[in-house]
Amino acid sequence: MKKFVFILCLILYLAVWGLQEGKSNWNDFYLSPAAPAPVLKIAGGYGSHLTGFALFVKVAIFAGGPLKDVDELSYAENLAQNFEVMTELYPKFIDPYHYCQSFLATISPEYARRANEIHERAVKEHPNEMYYPFFQAFNYFYYLDDPVKAGELFFKISKLPDAPAWFGSLAGKMMGRGGNLLAGRDMLQAMFVTEQDEFVKDRYRRGIDNFNRAIEVQKSLDRYREDQGRDADSLEELIPKYLQALPSFEDDYFLVWEPPLLRLKSVWDK
Repeated sequence: MKKFVFILCLILYLAVWGLQEGKSNWNDFYLSPAAPAPVLKIAGGYGSHLTGFALFVKVAIFAGGPLKDVDELSYAENLAQNFEVMTELYPKFIDPYHYCQSFLATISPEYARRANEIHERAVKEHPNEMYYPFFQAFNYFYYLDDPVKAGELFFKISKLPDAPAWFGSLAGKMMGRGGNLLAGRDMLQAMFVTEQDEFVKDRYRRGIDNFNRAIEVQKSLDRYREDQGRDADSLEELIPKYLQALPSFEDDYFLVWEPPLLRLKSVWDK
C-alpha cells in the first residue's frame, strides 16, 4: 500500500512538473507553489527526500532563468513557500539554504525574515556549522537593521568549533552599534578572558575601554533625563553639569546620540 501511495504521489508530482514545463513555453517567470509538506510526506522516508530534492531542482531551474527585469515580489511568495516545503521534507540537504540566502533574503525585509525562519531549520540540523547562523546574523544586520540581534548571533557563532576569533569582536561592535552598550562590553570581556593571543587580547582590551567610556556617557544621559524630564538634545548639553568632557575613543570609534539610544560606532559603519 505504501509503495502504491508513493508511486501515485510521484505520478501526480511529475504531472505538476510537466505542467510547469509547459508554462515555461509562454511564461519563463512563473514559479508554481509546492503542495503542502504534510501531503508530500505521505510517501515517507526516502520518498520525502526525493520530493524535496525535486522541488529544489525546480527552483534552481527557475532561479537560473531570465529574471533580470522581473519584479521579484511577483514570485517571492511562491519562492519562499517552495523553500519552506523542500527544507521540511529534506532538512539535512544543505543546498536549499544557500539558494534561499542568495535568492529569497535579498528581495525585501519580509523575505529576509522568512529566510531566517528557514535557516533556523538548518541551524537545528547542522548545529556545528557556522554558515547558517551567519546567514541569519547578516540578514538581521544588513536587511532588517537589527544590529543587536545580529550581535547576539555573532557571539553565539564565535563559540562554535573553528569559528574566527574576530566574530566575538564583531558581536561587541554590533551591540555598540545597536545601543546595547552593557551587552557589548560583556561580550568583549568574555572573549578577553578566553583569548590566548596577546595581539587579539589587546584589541579586546581597547574595545572594553571604549565601551566603559560610552557607558559613563550613558549614565550621564540617564541622570539628565531624571533631572530634566526629557532626553538631551545633544551630548554637549551634558557638559559640564553631568559630564566634565566628552571622552575620546581608540580605533576610530565615536558616539552617536539618537534619543533614546546612544550608539558606539566606528568609521567603518558610515
